[in-house]
Amino acid sequence: MKVYIWGTGKIATDYLKKEELADDEILGFIESKRTKDFFAGKKIYEPLDIAKSNDFDYILVCVKNSGKEIYKLCKEFNIDTNKIILIDNWEWFDGSRLTNLPKKCCRKIADNDINVEKVFPQLYEEYIKETEVQANRYIIISKNGYDLVEKDSPMLSDEFNTIGYQTDYFRYRTFELVANEIIKEKVKGNVAEVGVFRGAFSKLINKKFKDRILYLFDTFESFDREEFHDEWEAGRVPGAFMDGFKNTSVRLVLDSMPYPEMCVIRKGLFPRTAIGLENEEYAFVSIDVDFEKSILESLRYFYQRLSQGGVIFLHDYNNRFLEGVKKAVDVYEREIGISLKKIPLADEGGTLVLIK
Repeated sequence: MKVYIWGTGKIATDYLKKEELADDEILGFIESKRTKDFFAGKKIYEPLDIAKSNDFDYILVCVKNSGKEIYKLCKEFNIDTNKIILIDNWEWFDGSRLTNLPKKCCRKIADNDINVEKVFPQLYEEYIKETEVQANRYIIISKNGYDLVEKDSPMLSDEFNTIGYQTDYFRYRTFELVANEIIKEKVKGNVAEVGVFRGAFSKLINKKFKDRILYLFDTFESFDREEFHDEWEAGRVPGAFMDGFKNTSVRLVLDSMPYPEMCVIRKGLFPRTAIGLENEEYAFVSIDVDFEKSILESLRYFYQRLSQGGVIFLHDYNNRFLEGVKKAVDVYEREIGISLKKIPLADEGGTLVLIK
């Protein structure tokens, strides 16, 4: 068996320790853009290097949240996509709606017939099995059949009725219901999101609050390196976590917005990017920055500027990995000397709803 491993981060390192592959079965490693020449005693290649021969049996993609990008690179360089195996199995590559499932999922990106459980049992057990099971469960439990969804709900449109939105249906639909109440009660203020990434949640905020300014705070280049290092040292994130959030840009986000003219980009590290907005009021804020320091700074800035009746969605509060989120809330409550009105959601990321 001849295998390339795509990725040189923590996932690849941990998988190598399992010794499922013999040393002579590993041809080398692949990085989309090579950052070094060797890893674990093997040469590192770029996609174009691999395309020259295609003499291999499998490519094990040991990088999360990068399925689409790696697939596109392989297609671009004529690398056989039937030989790709992804450890990440959360979304269907062709964007099929739930009613059409099962379809091609990321792990079998080109409808290959690889029996991963049989060929790479340890890889399957450690990285693929849980997500495969959970992905199937989400199809069943996402929607409540008695949900009184209004006729003009974005969640009914093809634009939002995709696997990405439906797997986290509870969060997106809860936001929609909360937004309806904010609008009904005429809560004052504009809206904002800190931690935009590719704009999936921002898009829904922009759709619901089409008459309000949406401030988008993000580096659009992943996390601050120093803060990421602190979280990694604390054992809260894997080494490859930062790379998973690099594939974004201001243009990509704005191009996906229904009302881009209502969006104000504030690029850079928060809260420095909020200078000049000190007198702004907010009716709704999404905070999704994962790390303790950034969560705390966001709470310090936004809660005091939240209008009465306003709401904050704090993502990952009950995430079993990102423990700094809950710690940041504890610190903030001690600072202000009161307990916040908290409603936890049983959504994918363990969102916390804060009501002023």
